[in-house]
Order: sequence, then structure tokens, then C-alpha cells
Amino acid sequence: MSVLNLHILPESYKSLENESLLIVGNGSSAAQDDLGEDIDNFDRVIRINNYVTQGMESKVGSRTDIWVNGANQGLKKRIPIPNNILVMIPSLVLHHKGDAIHDRIKKRLGTSTYTMLPLAAMQEMEQTCGLERPTTGFFSIYFFYLLGLDITLHGFDFFVGSTSHYFDHPFNRWLKDRGIIKKAAKHDVGAEKTFVEDLLNMGKLKRLKS
Repeated sequence: MSVLNLHILPESYKSLENESLLIVGNGSSAAQDDLGEDIDNFDRVIRINNYVTQGMESKVGSRTDIWVNGANQGLKKRIPIPNNILVMIPSLVLHHKGDAIHDRIKKRLGTSTYTMLPLAAMQEMEQTCGLERPTTGFFSIYFFYLLGLDITLHGFDFFVGSTSHYFDHPFNRWLKDRGIIKKAAKHDVGAEKTFVEDLLNMGKLKRLKS
């Protein structure tokens, strides 16, 4: 029996089954058009890891209702901190660290108020998607998809054509695109892209249109 259902989330998430969700990725395409108003019109806006909205509201919107992150080493602390924080950590790390992982998460987030998906949920996602060490962005898409929710995607490029993020400084973007700064090397982003595009083509997911 699947453990992936809304019951593993706090009460504040229960209304998701009746709401429209937009998951905003950090790819360069996220900031190509002035879609900020369209983005903020969704019932819930979900953002990933080191997203940026300040100064870019006309492009990427201003609201963040759910912040999904992997509590990774490069995670930036946020002020203000979003009300709903969902932490997704690969099962191998969870299994190795056990409950001690929470001290690291609290330090990196700057708060003890968060929800971490349990080990069983992470294992189920990894086993059913068949992908090795997915990115936080892929985990986010796949998790909410498995919950059977109304999901629209925006800004997911899967590092195709560029390994930079929409909020990167131009110099950092230059370094990443020339391979001087390595990004996404440990992930099979090509397989992730194919997996998500198959769901889009089947109408299981939607893409935000300009």
C-alpha cells in the first residue's frame, strides 16, 4: 500500500486537493516573460531551493506558499521564512543520518518549523520513478503528481542548453555555461526531462503558457 497521500502532511496541506498548484522551477526560462501576475493567480505557488522573487516579481511572481528544498549545503536562509516548508532528502542520506538529520536541517533552514517527507515516502518515489538520485525539482513534481493534484509547471529546463538559474549573476552564469562551475553532474537530468515530458504529453501535468 502506498504511503504517498495527503495524510503524511500537516493539516495546512489538506486543502491542496481542491486547489490549483503552480510549481516554479529555477531554470532560465522562468524569467523569460512577464508572467508574475499569472503566477500569483494560482491557489498555491511552490518554489524550489534558492529561488528568488525580490526585484523579479513581474517575471516570476511574488508569492511562495510552499518552499520545497533538500536542506543542502548551499541552501540560503530566508527572511521572511515561508509558512510551509517541505524538505525532501534522498533516502540514502535519511537512512544514514537517522534522526540526527534534523539538527542539520534546522541549522541550514534557520528554523525548526518544517515538514520532512519520511524515509518510506522518499524510498517509494525513488523506486517507482526508476531514476537515480533525482533533483529536488523532480522530487517536487513527482510528489505532488503522485498525490493526484492539479499541477502546472513553469521554469523547468532540466539544465538543457544551460546549467544556470534564472537568478544567477551574469558572471556566475558565464562560469556555469562553460563548465567552470559544475552543476547537476550527479543527476540524470536527461532522464528526468523525458519522464516529466511524458507526463505532460499524457495530460497528467500542465505547462504555464505565456
